[in-house]
Amino acid sequence: MRMPSTAFGGRGVRVTAALGVLAALVAITGCSDGAAPERPRAAAPTTTRQGTPVILDVKSLVLPIEPYLFTTRQTTGILRARQALVVPCMRQFGFAWPASGAEQSDSAGTAPGMRNAANMARRYGITDPALAARHGYHFAPDARQRTPDDSSASRPNADALAVLTGRTGDGAPAPARYHGRAVPEGGCQGQATARLTGDPQRLGNDQLANEINVVSYQKSQADPRVKSVFRAWSACMRDRGYSYAAPTHAPGKDPRFTGPAPTRQEIALAKADVACKRQTNVIGVWFTVDAAYQRQMMASKSRELAQAKSAIRTQTANADRVLNGDR
Repeated sequence: MRMPSTAFGGRGVRVTAALGVLAALVAITGCSDGAAPERPRAAAPTTTRQGTPVILDVKSLVLPIEPYLFTTRQTTGILRARQALVVPCMRQFGFAWPASGAEQSDSAGTAPGMRNAANMARRYGITDPALAARHGYHFAPDARQRTPDDSSASRPNADALAVLTGRTGDGAPAPARYHGRAVPEGGCQGQATARLTGDPQRLGNDQLANEINVVSYQKSQADPRVKSVFRAWSACMRDRGYSYAAPTHAPGKDPRFTGPAPTRQEIALAKADVACKRQTNVIGVWFTVDAAYQRQMMASKSRELAQAKSAIRTQTANADRVLNGDR
């Protein structure tokens, strides 16, 4: 229930970010504590008297901006391809760099369940009653992705960082040569990025697509329609003994709800959260408003968005070639 991440970074991954990418955000039955009923199909929702669709499940929802964002699968392939190009470059400079399949390049840091930076799985908080009843606000164990390992690739020394990124630890330009050999523009990582994108400073999602993804989410929370449904959700939660002004505030920092494993109190809160979302149609209202803001921002940007989609095709095709041995 946090703002969706801008996968790959704002204007694309800066090569100075070494190998970490995608800081992603992580973080509806009537108000009943009984077993969750079978989920209705989100593809054919009913509507309220105000014409807002009643949506109880996010699995089939697709925001207008999503086709212009890299999928997690595409992101993983591109990062693997970049690492495959970085390895021989670093070894040319005498660094014992890890093999091309190193784990730290394999979408480490993404939120489990993310299909792209829109993060529909958690964009509106927890929404699955079965998962809430089993895991509370925690991710399901089998959904957890690898985190960056504690290798030298994750924490390169000063010389390796200079050759990897073309920058020193404080962000200043590194020397243009290392032991007599010219360092590529942007370092080995910049050279690899340029091979995939044509620009040593850019990798991943287009700036405009990222902006629309994030700004629509921010604007939606300030919209009177969403504020109204948040108040209804808050009232439902209050009836269950919880005091939260909005779904974005739960579970908060209470240690009962933030430990390494879900507690009974956390699961009870999560079940109430999801049940009240379903009772008050939080997802239906929030998604409708969120999507409307995106369409509004996209309306006059067809040329720029076409370029963003073309960049996705270019980067994924180049990554595929690298991973198929064209290095």
